[in-house]
Amino acid sequence: MCVLGLAVGQDEGNTRFLDHGLGGGVHGGSHGGVHGQSSSCRYWCRTPQGQAYCCENAAKPPGPVGTKPGNCPIVRPDCPSTRTFAGPQTCSNDYSCAGSDKCC
Repeated sequence: MCVLGLAVGQDEGNTRFLDHGLGGGVHGGSHGGVHGQSSSCRYWCRTPQGQAYCCENAAKPPGPVGTKPGNCPIVRPDCPSTRTFAGPQTCSNDYSCAGSDKCC
């Protein structure tokens, strides 16, 4: 999820598993994917509980891949209300997030 880049501390490990040399990945698209999932996914990620989800749809144009400076916040036990702001967006890496936001 894209979060403000000024967040501090992350005790969790990397939950992304991408193709293209950034870790042991599962590629969506027409060449593979997670069993039972849509083939329109470019990158698959894992939740902290280990469940796979599509973190970048193939309909989104590919962009640069990398890591921005800063750390992700500690994972909260509950999500805050989204009545006053848009909810989190899925992402495959930091550069799929706007500005200084990070993909956590």
